[in-house]
Amino acid sequence: MGRTAAAAVVTWLLVNLPVLVFFPRGWSEFFRLNTRRGDDMDSLYNVVKSFTGWRGFDPKLGFWQPPTVLNTVVAVLFVTCCAAIAFITLTAPRRPRVAQVVFLVVAAFLLTNKVWSPQFSLWLVPLAVLALPHRRVLLAWMTIDALVWVPRMYYLYGNPNRSLPEQFFTTTVLLRDVAVIALCALVIRQIYRPDEDLVRWGGRVDDPAGGPFDRAPDAPPRWLPDWLRPVGSRRASAPVPEDADEQPALAP
Repeated sequence: MGRTAAAAVVTWLLVNLPVLVFFPRGWSEFFRLNTRRGDDMDSLYNVVKSFTGWRGFDPKLGFWQPPTVLNTVVAVLFVTCCAAIAFITLTAPRRPRVAQVVFLVVAAFLLTNKVWSPQFSLWLVPLAVLALPHRRVLLAWMTIDALVWVPRMYYLYGNPNRSLPEQFFTTTVLLRDVAVIALCALVIRQIYRPDEDLVRWGGRVDDPAGGPFDRAPDAPPRWLPDWLRPVGSRRASAPVPEDADEQPALAP
């Protein structure tokens, strides 16, 4: 595990450090741009605005001013989701597969993020196949996600005679998000019920995409408190004797 983490850090530095040193503005442009962007048309925040007339968290911003409140809300929601995923991972009766955990994290990022560009959905495809290898379920979700493209293009066309109303597009976005949430619910169900996991069915395979976590022991670390342990591995408290509260009799 330590070697894997060290290799990941070294690889990241080899790729990013030269660009960061010689072209710092270009390297940081992605982060600067996303800090200043508002809620994108594919985000849940825009869906709420579309159906309710809500003006958003930062309604009175000047040109290219960063939406501070929106950025804070997005960060808090994502961190909260990550904490919930950590709780699920620690309290599961059997160690979840790496693909299951990564899928939940990426899905949480997309659902809470203020931007969901069409290509972002491609991040979920390989993770979903590894985390939830149910062909019909995945094909249904992929179909819904692909159908978002059609009303999106009609909405962007901008011609009142040929384009579609905004709510046609935001409805498909909402359906796509509900489908992703349903996938997350199925993954969580299989985490807590590992016997339903097709990858681990029969016990012949553990975590083929887990790298160093494949066949790793399920024992939680000793420092983990009981409320974060699986029910079956919680430490039993010492029994209290029935006469512990009775005062000893005084000798005459």
